[in-house]
Amino acid sequence: MAKRYEVIAADLRQQIQDGSLPAGSRLPAETALTRAYRVGLPTVRQALSALQAEGLIEKQHGRGSFVRASGNQIEYANDRRSRRLAGPAPDIDVVVTCCEMKATEELAARLNVQPRTRLLEFSYRGRLQEDESPCSLVRSYLVYDMVAAIPMAPVGSVGDGSPWGDAYEGWLINAGIELDHVTERVGARPPTADEARVLGIFPGVSVLAIQRTSVDTAGRVVEVADLLLSGDRMAAVYKTPVTAAARVPG
Repeated sequence: MAKRYEVIAADLRQQIQDGSLPAGSRLPAETALTRAYRVGLPTVRQALSALQAEGLIEKQHGRGSFVRASGNQIEYANDRRSRRLAGPAPDIDVVVTCCEMKATEELAARLNVQPRTRLLEFSYRGRLQEDESPCSLVRSYLVYDMVAAIPMAPVGSVGDGSPWGDAYEGWLINAGIELDHVTERVGARPPTADEARVLGIFPGVSVLAIQRTSVDTAGRVVEVADLLLSGDRMAAVYKTPVTAAARVPG
């Protein structure tokens, strides 16, 4: 038998899905919901928390609970290089910063260099223009000596406006380095408290954590990156070509 808060959540969920509570609309106040459903305040708050965890509503301090807008999810796709021919992703603001650092033990192992090797770290924050918080955080690492002689664009205007830190490809090409392949390992996990704060993530929403490794035609690891994507606003989309041979039965 469903618990009372589950019944309330199901009813409100249905109203959101059928448009009775449209995107951007404010839900009735908690006190009004207690009267409408004849339950106590803790039960109403439990129902609202369940809907918030599903990403259907958001609570705004001092204003109440609102139905979240759908359709704002953007894609991180493995064919984004070909998509760039059509221009950068629309309505995304990107803030880029750069600094020098020494390779940690972990980064040294991923880049196949010695610990404390000189690196360049580029940080990217991608934010949908209608959002207050970024939807993606990217840290891209290059071995300093590989790209030190290359004239780079000002940090504030790096690359094509992509929030994924893809500008490194152009720098490597200018250094005579040809990429062979890029491997991306995708996982989902709860955000840390700091990640949730920076990304503006609601309780119950996971992050997509992508670890990227770029390898050149000589077999060297030339770039590694850590991408953190807000699970309620981002989707990782991977397109796998199917060869003609694979389509032929038995």
